[in-house]
Amino acid sequence: MGKKYDKIFGIRCIFCFFFIVLLMFISALRIYRINFLDYQETAKAQSSFSLEVAKYRGVIYDCNLVPMVGNTSKYVAAVPPTPKAAVGLRKLLSGERLQQALQRLEGGKPILVDVPAYIETDGIEILSVPSRYKNDQPAAHIIGYLDSSGHGTAGIEAAYDDILYSNQSLTIRYFIDAWGRVLPGAEPEINGITGSTNSGIALTIDLKIQEIVEQAAEKLQTGAVVVLEVGSGKIRAITSKPSFNSNAISESLNNPLSPLFNRALAAYDVGSGFKPLIAAAAIEKGISPNYQYTCTGSIEIGGKVFKCHNELGHGQLNMKSALAVSCNTYFYHLASITGAEALHSMATSLGFGQQRIIARNIVADKGNLTSLEVLKTQPAALANFAIGQGDLLLSPIALASLYEAIANGGVYHAPTIIEGIVENGNITSVEEKAAYTKIMKESTAKFLKECLINVVENGTGQKAKPEKNGAGGKTATAQTGWGGSNSVHGWFNGFFPADNPKYVVIILAENGVSGSQSCAPVFKEIADNINALENN
Repeated sequence: MGKKYDKIFGIRCIFCFFFIVLLMFISALRIYRINFLDYQETAKAQSSFSLEVAKYRGVIYDCNLVPMVGNTSKYVAAVPPTPKAAVGLRKLLSGERLQQALQRLEGGKPILVDVPAYIETDGIEILSVPSRYKNDQPAAHIIGYLDSSGHGTAGIEAAYDDILYSNQSLTIRYFIDAWGRVLPGAEPEINGITGSTNSGIALTIDLKIQEIVEQAAEKLQTGAVVVLEVGSGKIRAITSKPSFNSNAISESLNNPLSPLFNRALAAYDVGSGFKPLIAAAAIEKGISPNYQYTCTGSIEIGGKVFKCHNELGHGQLNMKSALAVSCNTYFYHLASITGAEALHSMATSLGFGQQRIIARNIVADKGNLTSLEVLKTQPAALANFAIGQGDLLLSPIALASLYEAIANGGVYHAPTIIEGIVENGNITSVEEKAAYTKIMKESTAKFLKECLINVVENGTGQKAKPEKNGAGGKTATAQTGWGGSNSVHGWFNGFFPADNPKYVVIILAENGVSGSQSCAPVFKEIADNINALENN
């Protein structure tokens, strides 16, 4: 009995021994798993650090649904603060940019840097992402730019941020320990989309025409160009010079030429470009287009002597010849016999002195329209008004309305730059047609169109004459007196082709030489290149 009991007891002891060993083995495996196999996953769940590599937005298209933004790409390197990555960074960057990146890594967090090309580098992730803007972004002032959070802060980007903004982004996630150090061996995770949306906003701008205008406008140190489609009021191109780098806004903040200022929407002295309005108001009142006046080089108005730019006098002129040589005294006299009411009424009907909304929250400066009371009671003010001087200030956008009316049988359309909303690559919500106003009889417009064609053929605008199809227009050299100086703004305002005008082009050279020298050649280049584009 005792021996049998001892045997059973021994078996139980052996069983217990092996059971305890098994439990210890299982516990050891568990401890190993926790300490070694699950370490990285547990750490990942506990702490990570993410970088937003790219923020996606809706697309801004031209009128043909060609993207105006986001159609280029760039390489971005995600660099963790590790010795291996710091060594690899030297393959990607050099000089000051390398030193700046290495200094940022000393903060102990991963960083993003733009790199010129894809070069496979140990410890560094290099991603190809869309670049929102080109460094020479077309229509930069109208397109606008973004703030650091990816929201629009100027131009179309700001005005339609509710449509263009997206929460979609491309991120890279690093896993870090309790001390914020990147975990060795833990591969970063790349999350989000790698393409862009095809929804957004379509503008009336034609990118091919815009590029022609941008190139021609390089001749202007400071100024603006607007191209308006006759018969619709749609802005086909618009630029302000100097422009700016949309990817480096801070570089322009202290530039004395104020590149962020949109001169196409600003108001200026317009000079002789206003004379066609004086002629139109006179004809509408019943004064004959053949009305003659003899320019002797000066005229006395209200006890003051007003001189013509030709102090020797132009001799006997009618409206057509007076516009051709841009005679001041003819228009001083014509304004006086037409009367303040008729002149002011026509200017008001064109919307002068009023804001022009070309898109949501994008407004051209209303400028200044000399009041009717001043024009009626101050002969000198009426004389200055007759040649686009004095208190009168208009934007290039506003002045385009006068020339569209002349080119379009007396009717002008409110300028617009929005074609519609784009969804899934199609324009689904089309902007309403621009409001139009008839401001003069068709016969009046026809006569003035012939006068402006004559200016280009035989008058002060000959340098604007295109190689083919002709054009009409008016030069202007407006005295400004800015800052007490004798500076002038040069203008050329015109349309082409001559017989059936399709485009109105307004060119401003801020602080230029004259309209004929600074602006007329720019008009010719634009007209020639658009003609060539459309003939191909």
